[in-house]
Amino acid sequence: MTITTIVINLDRDVARMEHMRTQLNRLSMPFERFAAVNGAAPPEEVKHYFSDPSAFLSPGEIGCYASHLILCDRIARGLLLAPVLVLEDDVELSANLPFLLRRLVAELPAGWDIVRLSRASKRAEMRVARLDPEHELVRFSHVPTSTGAYLISRQGAEKFLAPRARRLPIDQDLRRVWAWRLNMFGVSPAPVRADVLEQSSINLNGVARASQIARREASMRRQRFFESANRGWRGVQDFGARRWFMAEVLNLAARLAPRGARQAFLAWTRTQLAEE
Repeated sequence: MTITTIVINLDRDVARMEHMRTQLNRLSMPFERFAAVNGAAPPEEVKHYFSDPSAFLSPGEIGCYASHLILCDRIARGLLLAPVLVLEDDVELSANLPFLLRRLVAELPAGWDIVRLSRASKRAEMRVARLDPEHELVRFSHVPTSTGAYLISRQGAEKFLAPRARRLPIDQDLRRVWAWRLNMFGVSPAPVRADVLEQSSINLNGVARASQIARREASMRRQRFFESANRGWRGVQDFGARRWFMAEVLNLAARLAPRGARQAFLAWTRTQLAEE
């Protein structure tokens, strides 16, 4: 199966585009560049997503979110052939990424929507399949942040285009799989390292003020509290009741584990929660 690769990049970020071009050419991965959106003036096709005056989004965050939504729209309309590998322009790609992607497509179950590739989870994971001696296809008990790299299906793009106002940054909204009915997976350890360059000018375009950030953090805490039942119900659906209960116990243990031993402990959780 052919994978379409897209790199999101602002026109003015020439050096960042060269950083991505060098890596992708070295890996013999054809790609297309997508010109990132200026969040101060989002295109009409996505403007309605950002019409809520109570949303806690800076222009830079709107630009980032809008860029991903426009790509989802093109995927949903068949203008980009799915599955699509979406890359932001500040990531570091592992040398075996092409092989991993081929294995990933072969192992993914029917009905998958998104596979997160660019940040390790800090909570327990359930192994679904082994991709190579180092990497595993997993389900997350807590979806990590970062939109640096992910694989998305046409169905996943359609789901994420649900016509509702966006009030949180995209990396936070994509963690709320129950809100979009997303069938989410990940690769662990993550084969793509995010945020390896200085802060992108797409985010520097109207950085949120400290007071705005504080209000948003409070809003997010309230939302997490009120949506905890939704997260639990979705976890039971993805893991099964017994494994989900075990995952929550392991998450508590992970918080208590010494920082230096935490990643090894989390790797061990994948073996304990592995599908039969």
